[in-house]
Amino acid sequence: MVRKKEIGFQGQFITLFIVGFSLFVYCFPHLSTLFVYHRSAILDGEIWRLFTAPFVHFSASHIFWDVLVFGVAGFAVNISGFRRFWIVCCLAAIIPGLLFLQVFPDLEYYGGLSGLATGAVTYYCLCAIFLTERKRQIWILILIFIAMKIFIEITLNESVFVRTGTANFRVLPSAHIVGCLGAIVALVWTSPQNPITHKKTKWRHQ
Repeated sequence: MVRKKEIGFQGQFITLFIVGFSLFVYCFPHLSTLFVYHRSAILDGEIWRLFTAPFVHFSASHIFWDVLVFGVAGFAVNISGFRRFWIVCCLAAIIPGLLFLQVFPDLEYYGGLSGLATGAVTYYCLCAIFLTERKRQIWILILIFIAMKIFIEITLNESVFVRTGTANFRVLPSAHIVGCLGAIVALVWTSPQNPITHKKTKWRHQ
């Protein structure tokens, strides 16, 4: 029980910090300007923008959906005692900016928690599938929905949920894909293990 509480506390701190800091940045536009991924500014030496961009949001709808999905998924991951959630958050926050800088030279601005949110939901579903035996069909259906959502966004080049309002930005499914890959890496790193006993759990299929 003590070990589970330690895992939950550490994980909830990460979740609350990311959600809280995102809301804080949104409330102060000058911070959004300072933290947003801005390609020209990064090439001029403002490297921190590569890692602070996920905390920047461009509309009320944008931050609402990102914070809601990430917060709920992060909370669910932590109360379940699933380990290595910090890996998902780190990979989903760090890799997209580096990727965009190299691969998308025409992308001038980027921001949002959608990659972390997608990674958090994917990680919870994967852990629930492989580390528990409850409601597996539901978690599999959610993973299928995530894959379909990413495919639709790639095809239409438009977000399924977020409304941009007066902001002018495009959806970046690659950030969502990175989030999913981060979830897979974290699960493999977990090996997988039972979140309480840390004993190896067999990979079962039904």
